[in-house]
Amino acid sequence: MLRIVAWLGFIALAGAAAWLDNSLLRGLCAPALLLALAAGVPVLRAALLGLCVVAMIPLALGYGEAALALMPALIAALIGWIFARTLRRGRRPLIARMIAAMDGEQMLRDEGIARYARRLTGLWAGWQGVLALLGLLLAIAASCCAADWRWLPGPRLFGAVLLPAAVLALLLGEFLLRPYLLPQAPRRSPVQFMRGLLRAWPAALND
Repeated sequence: MLRIVAWLGFIALAGAAAWLDNSLLRGLCAPALLLALAAGVPVLRAALLGLCVVAMIPLALGYGEAALALMPALIAALIGWIFARTLRRGRRPLIARMIAAMDGEQMLRDEGIARYARRLTGLWAGWQGVLALLGLLLAIAASCCAADWRWLPGPRLFGAVLLPAAVLALLLGEFLLRPYLLPQAPRRSPVQFMRGLLRAWPAALND
């Protein structure tokens, strides 16, 4: 119920922001989205609430549009953190958790697969870190820089198109290269792979 209320509140706020063309309401969409995500993903609730506080800082200073512009960078940083936190000593890398959830624990007994899982987890963490930095620079350029920098893609274009495209590119690229990089891994069609990914994701997030 809490999840439904949170998402309905976010949708209503986003609709009101678009209808009234109000910068404050648009800025409030950033923390509202983070709260809606926190309601649906308990294991990440503390991190999402922390990002919500960060998103509220520009709002409190009167920069509602800046809060919205920072959202793509915050989301990329959150995803990168989700991967990076599993690389600490004594923890299982996130990709290894996905493999165990999709194919069983026995797959990780293969040293090549275990090593590949750690490296791929690191690659995802680094890729999201680069995207977060790019999103931050674009947000700064859109808010503070002179017109000479307006040729850069705006934060909205980055968040709606470029960020998802970059994530999809790495996901599909790794899927296509896996038979050559990891020939001992099970073969799946793209549809089977995505279904398995969606089913395994909640279990992989649990510590």
